[in-house]
Amino acid sequence: MTLRYGVVGCGRVFQRYHLPVVTDHEDYTLVAACDTDADSARSVLGAAADGVLVTTSLEEFLTVGRPDVVAVCTPNDAHTEPVLAALAAGAHVLCEKPLAADLTQARRLAGAAGADRLAVNLPYRFHELVPAFLKALPEGPCEITLTFTTAGQRLWRPVTNWYGDAARAGGGALVDLGAHALDLLVTVFGRPRPVACRVDARGVEERVIADLEFPAGPAKLRIDRRSRVMGLTLEATAANGETTVLDLRRGEVRSAAGTVTAEDRRPELAAIRGFLDTVAGRPGTARWPRLRRWRCRNSSRRCTPTPSAIRS
Repeated sequence: MTLRYGVVGCGRVFQRYHLPVVTDHEDYTLVAACDTDADSARSVLGAAADGVLVTTSLEEFLTVGRPDVVAVCTPNDAHTEPVLAALAAGAHVLCEKPLAADLTQARRLAGAAGADRLAVNLPYRFHELVPAFLKALPEGPCEITLTFTTAGQRLWRPVTNWYGDAARAGGGALVDLGAHALDLLVTVFGRPRPVACRVDARGVEERVIADLEFPAGPAKLRIDRRSRVMGLTLEATAANGETTVLDLRRGEVRSAAGTVTAEDRRPELAAIRGFLDTVAGRPGTARWPRLRRWRCRNSSRRCTPTPSAIRS
């Protein structure tokens, strides 16, 4: 049976990430699109717009389009209404990260009826190199560093100017890239205790330095959304100085045992593929990696958040 697919929010994220996956998936047919600008939505859909209901009405999208699966790709502050409406209509929903622009909205979505049909697009936990990185890690405690840099607003401002609006975005680099970075860290090392977080501005920050404590050891998270270099690296350094590196930009795991190279050159699509495959009941769908069990070397240490500011 072919499943009916619809999207709310036909912006650049949908165009670059969701559209290529759904149009190539044999189990799905794109049937409906909802956007505040119908003409822009048709332009984004391109050849895929043929036979698709394009509307500015969420009600029409759900009642006439009748999607089985809905992708919500609206700005951060506009996730709640379409997610709740799609869940109430019985659809499976993949929401773009972060789940919402504030905790109140996020908790409302997480506690909604049908929330077991709701997922968030966080692809890096599904990266094919995560198991290789886990396997290459030395035993015992380590020091962890995750560095995430992008071109940020210089790249996205023309099509996502709301990124600079704290109310609409929910903040800046921490909620934007931090969602990916923290999810990857939690996938590999388990849940941390926060120690400190420093940002370069209030409202919409571009640079973040966060200190965390994992059972495996201390971690430093560095995010720079104004960098000229695109990169995402996770490093774990053992007491003997041996370092294991997960370099997602290059698609490599580097360790004392050698280098492992990824085959998938578009890992950012992994969660979308996995979600669609799971709903369709296809075998071999993406699975969350098995977490390594760590014992904290500083189990008595208490860690509390201490926000401060990074000097420019």
